[in-house]
Amino acid sequence: MVQGWVTNLVLGFGIVVAIIGVIAYLRMFRKDRLSSTSHQPDDVSPPNVFIAAKPMDGGHNKDVKSEQAPPRD
Repeated sequence: MVQGWVTNLVLGFGIVVAIIGVIAYLRMFRKDRLSSTSHQPDDVSPPNVFIAAKPMDGGHNKDVKSEQAPPRD
């Protein structure tokens, strides 16, 4: 049978680990909540960005001529 002091030591260790885990979780939760509210103020709208792009087809310019030679007659 396990001695009483070993049981108390393991139980105390588990309680300490649980308390540290709860504190770490709450700090992470608070940090996440504060960062999500501070990044996007309600009274300022994000800037509109328009990017003019050349016509592309699958990552290749449509203006580029084909490398295949025309069929011979």
